[in-house]
Amino acid sequence: MLKNYNLEYYSEEKILNPPLHVRDEINFIFRRLTKDKNKKIVDFGSGGGRLTIPLLKNGYKITAIDIDKKSQEQLLKTATKIGKNKNLQISKTFPKNGKYDYILGTDILHHLDIGNYFRLFNSHLKKGGKIIFSEPNSWHLFWWVFIFLFLDFKKEKGLVQCSYFSLERRLKKSGFSNIKISGFNLFPPYFISKIKLLRELNYYLSNLVFLKLFAFRLFIEAEK
Repeated sequence: MLKNYNLEYYSEEKILNPPLHVRDEINFIFRRLTKDKNKKIVDFGSGGGRLTIPLLKNGYKITAIDIDKKSQEQLLKTATKIGKNKNLQISKTFPKNGKYDYILGTDILHHLDIGNYFRLFNSHLKKGGKIIFSEPNSWHLFWWVFIFLFLDFKKEKGLVQCSYFSLERRLKKSGFSNIKISGFNLFPPYFISKIKLLRELNYYLSNLVFLKLFAFRLFIEAEK
């Protein structure tokens, strides 16, 4: 997992008060979770808590997995600040023999060998358990321009794995079923998310049959 990436781009302020397009992304994940707050949930590659903190705020108990010590410290600090640290377990790896109902994550798969990690996730899911991930889509030109201008290509080159067909193929090889890959916005949402009509149109276009392949982000859902 990329060290400090999360802390650089997701400060505590942004985690506690995320911009609208991030709230939309998080809400997409929430709509796919059970209302049963006792289900066992992992936030994999949790970083400073971009996803973990909203989950804790909504009453879920979370196991946050991340190898970066600074990210772990920041996450615990923020969870304590909102009074939810008792519902948080932090770990560097999956607990041995740990089985979960959901394994979630955002912006982490493209830093990993996806095939190997899909198999790992499958081994730690209960029967009928699900993975839900949000990732940048490698078939969207924006990401390559962004990486070239602002990021370290060596750390981001795994993005090539994150296209519709590549993800679908790897999920099937790893034993997942009921695979669903959805588009999330066709154009970068930063400048249009405040206009409701444009926001809705952006999302609608990203799930048309052909345009989905070129969506700005992809949501990955699959079941054991």
